[in-house]
Amino acid sequence: MEFEVKDDKKRKILIIVAIILGAALITSACIWYFSSKTKSNADEEPIGDINAEVTESKDEGRNLQDEIKAIHENYEDAIAWIKVPGTSIDTVVFQADNNDRYLRNDRDNNATKWGETFLDYRCDINNMTDKSHFIIYGHNTETDDHFTPLLNYKKKDFFNDHQIVEMSTLNGNYRWQIFTVYVTDTEFFYIDTNFADANEYKEFLDTVKSKSMYDTNQTISESDTILTLSTCDYSRKNGRFVVQCKLIKE
Repeated sequence: MEFEVKDDKKRKILIIVAIILGAALITSACIWYFSSKTKSNADEEPIGDINAEVTESKDEGRNLQDEIKAIHENYEDAIAWIKVPGTSIDTVVFQADNNDRYLRNDRDNNATKWGETFLDYRCDINNMTDKSHFIIYGHNTETDDHFTPLLNYKKKDFFNDHQIVEMSTLNGNYRWQIFTVYVTDTEFFYIDTNFADANEYKEFLDTVKSKSMYDTNQTISESDTILTLSTCDYSRKNGRFVVQCKLIKE
């Protein structure tokens, strides 16, 4: 009988130890799972630094049209060069027959988190007529590259000192005057390119101008050609930071 009691005590101790070890393993597994999920979500939804300082690109006697022509010889999707004086935005613009090609892939079709700067597939870069609306997308990478420097337009002093955007295509050089700067989200269709008539286009222009963070004192009409620069704004859900300009007719 004494041996049976001792055996019973041993069994109880072993059961208790097994329960404790099991609970510990489950707890460890849960901690690992949720920490990995959190890390994954952080990778997918980075938080941009809206106060990031930027460096100014240098001209050094460059001819941007010559540069885009040279790149186009090797990459037929390279269709323009965009430069925002006062920032490090000074880069080639690609365009495919869809808006997915360059979103997460580089010019050589290698997968990359930040893709390339690209023009909306609906835009005809060779047709800068009335009611034309060109949209260029670039990622907010949290650092001084791609379109993150656009966020500097949240600073009024910066906006006052940098109101011109330059763009060169295979066919010409163009300068654009900024007329509105604002934060929005994907619920607002600021990337519309299809307008039934001049009145509908003018209504669209009046709407985007009314959203501006600043009074730009710029007149806008249905005869203007528009360029939109768009990047993510992590200050709100599905946020976008938008800079819109009109073509300077020289």
